[in-house]
Amino acid sequence: MVQEFEDAGALIAHIVTRYHAVHRQEVPELIRLARLVEGTHADHSEVPRGLADLLCRVQWEMEAHMQKEEEGLFPMLHPHQGDMGMAMELMRDEHDDHAARLDQMAALTRGHQPPEDACGAWRALYAGTAKFAEDLREHIRLENDVLFPGFGG
Repeated sequence: MVQEFEDAGALIAHIVTRYHAVHRQEVPELIRLARLVEGTHADHSEVPRGLADLLCRVQWEMEAHMQKEEEGLFPMLHPHQGDMGMAMELMRDEHDDHAARLDQMAALTRGHQPPEDACGAWRALYAGTAKFAEDLREHIRLENDVLFPGFGG
């Protein structure tokens, strides 16, 4: 994977445009869909109760995390400005928190599998949560396993 990027700057630019920007665009729509599904299908036994609130928490936590990276860590990594081990460790801890939220999301959505009688909005919600989970896991992998090791993290 490292070979796909000329240097850390190219990898950081990829992370910001492919993941940070996309998360910022997609999560508000997932929240909207979750609120719609939870409200419209409140009596359905498989409604993902609490998903909208979980997504709001995810959005808040991720925005704070991405800002720390974009305004603090990434500018210090490229060009390399000293030991960033502690900052990378803190980011890894937050990545673990994000992964835990993804596990909660998978539990609420029964593995992102809508019920047979799900409406179009419910199906779109679960397709979106599945894509988001896949994207976020790859985002975390790129940072933890590709970017950070290049800086001793």
